[in-house]
Amino acid sequence: MDQTVIDFFKINADLEHNKDMLVPPAGITNDTEMFFKWIRHDSKCKSLRLDVNADVSEIKEEIKNKVELAIAHRGHPGWRSLTLFGYSSVMTNSSEYYKEKGMITEYDTPDWTDVSKFFPKTVAWLKTHNPLTDFVRIRLMILDPGGSSSPHKDYPYGQMLCGPLNIAIINPPGAQFVLEDGGTVPWAEGDFRSMDLGSNHCIRNTGSIPRVHVIITPSSRDWGIEAKALACRSYLKNIQISKS
Repeated sequence: MDQTVIDFFKINADLEHNKDMLVPPAGITNDTEMFFKWIRHDSKCKSLRLDVNADVSEIKEEIKNKVELAIAHRGHPGWRSLTLFGYSSVMTNSSEYYKEKGMITEYDTPDWTDVSKFFPKTVAWLKTHNPLTDFVRIRLMILDPGGSSSPHKDYPYGQMLCGPLNIAIINPPGAQFVLEDGGTVPWAEGDFRSMDLGSNHCIRNTGSIPRVHVIITPSSRDWGIEAKALACRSYLKNIQISKS
């Protein structure tokens, strides 16, 4: 495993997760739009567990038997991906990337891909449980045993919560998601989380089976009002738990 990954984990893995998470300012919780914006950029929350109760046992079995369909992703060792909703099952990068390459245009629209037919239970489950009404991509992200990502951030301008949704489907012992100054995310299978992608983060799998999560990327229209209300409700629940 790369030394930068090992060093990142040494510095950050044992820190208390969400240790700096703030109590909302007085009065802000009465305005969903204002509260949501504060959560996203100013709350110092590293990962927000959404208040969603979802049993993943049935789709876990369907996905586990088909992870071999996934392809290598972005050159990270052990990282593989498969797009269930998007422009193609093998287009696992952002739509902006493929537009810059001239492979898609503004007139192309995402849809359930050819490979999604092999995941009927998963697709039905996502249509029922996905809180985002406007989304551009849904991917399976697989991290094989021994795999890791380099420490990186996806947003360079400070805290950025409430972007893509990350759902834990198979999160085996040895799989860790660590954020800079934010510790290890306490994943449980079935968790819906929004991560602070403005913080450096790194993932590794020192276990013996693949880690599989679903990532849902919102469209440029962002989160809808019901999803924003869910984030606000979830934040209040999370802060009560962390401060109790």
